[in-house]
Amino acid sequence: MNAEETSAREMGVFSRITGIFTSPRETFGSIDQKPTWLVPFLIVVIIAIVLNFLALDIGMKYQIAKMEAKEMSAEQIDNMQSRMEGPLKYVQIVAIPVVTLILWVILAGILLFCGNTIMGGESTFKKVYSIVAWSSLVTMVGAILKTFLILSKGTVHGVTISLAILLSTPELGESTPILYRLLSKFDPFTIWELILWIIGLAVVYRFTTKKSATLVLFLWAIWIVISVALGSVLGGMFGG
Repeated sequence: MNAEETSAREMGVFSRITGIFTSPRETFGSIDQKPTWLVPFLIVVIIAIVLNFLALDIGMKYQIAKMEAKEMSAEQIDNMQSRMEGPLKYVQIVAIPVVTLILWVILAGILLFCGNTIMGGESTFKKVYSIVAWSSLVTMVGAILKTFLILSKGTVHGVTISLAILLSTPELGESTPILYRLLSKFDPFTIWELILWIIGLAVVYRFTTKKSATLVLFLWAIWIVISVALGSVLGGMFGG
């Protein structure tokens, strides 16, 4: 065992938390030696629950405003408002841990399949899952920033940290232009997370950075096309 492997094995939890922001390659080297995911999962879930709770009432008002803009009947709005103020109000908060786990499993599964089968590499699900888990910490910084903006403005409408900020925000009830949907996919924290995936996959697969970047950016491009297309279709169907 060389000195680099010894150092990676001895990297503690706190060092990993700070290292994912300051020295990701070294951190992923540690994760490659000893993959873990529980700590970042707990951090992400706790932060997400707190942020959702803080912005809950503002989010509910936004949903009501959207229904009013779509000229839904007063009865429909009252029924939905009653549901949102009941147990449904907390369903999304309770669902956060489950949704997070499922999303990470899907992402890790796709990356593992592409890395092992398409790119000809060899790694394990636990390692790739750990990369997804630890990389998610940077998106929490973006979530905190966005929640701060929502609380400051008192509304969800038009609040974004993506490139969509360069365009005028569509009015409530209007269909969202394709360009706006496209630019909304480009925010600095998403880009940061993708960079971490590139570094992490390069480490656990022993890929070159270029090969790892090709995989990640290709999958991201597919996701953008699908999500923008679906958004346009659903927006056209439901007037949003």
